[in-house]
Amino acid sequence: MRYLHIGCGDVILPKPFENLDGRELEGVDHVVNGLDKLPFKDNTFDLVYSAHTLEHFPRDKVEAVLREWVRVTKVDGIVRLAVPDFEQAIKVYHKSDKRIENILGLTVGGQSYDYEYHYCIFDDKSLTGLMNRCGLTSVHKWAYQRVSHGDYWDYSQGQVFEIPISLNLEGRKVKDSKSITGTNIFEVWKNK
Repeated sequence: MRYLHIGCGDVILPKPFENLDGRELEGVDHVVNGLDKLPFKDNTFDLVYSAHTLEHFPRDKVEAVLREWVRVTKVDGIVRLAVPDFEQAIKVYHKSDKRIENILGLTVGGQSYDYEYHYCIFDDKSLTGLMNRCGLTSVHKWAYQRVSHGDYWDYSQGQVFEIPISLNLEGRKVKDSKSITGTNIFEVWKNK
């Protein structure tokens, strides 16, 4: 079994995970410049996991990035994602007396280094549609308490004012991605 942890940062997961990031950090197995061209063959990993990374890509690239992650996943393998949940951000905003500083990191990123900026925000419908469009089926929520890496804290477990702030979805890679349809609401409208 081979598992890939994309955008690991300093959250290093144990074997069978291979930890991949854009920065050279202790415990990172693969350092890549950009996560849209991975140095692996098609159908390499049984599981691809990424927590709070997909939102760091511009709207016009987010589909290509996710397609790349699906490409390196084996047929019938799992792509497990965690992203900031826009619906939960709204709840945090209202619970905190509409103090926007309580959702800045969630919505626009921490902005403390080059990669830490958010370009996209997701809700269940938009992420499910994108995952379907990229060749994933049976998309459903996953709980950090029930996965092998749940003992390692990352933002998939994050809360603000006791409100979970992460949208955690996973899907299974199909053999023929054209057999399912989905939508990408993030495509940038361009005059042609």
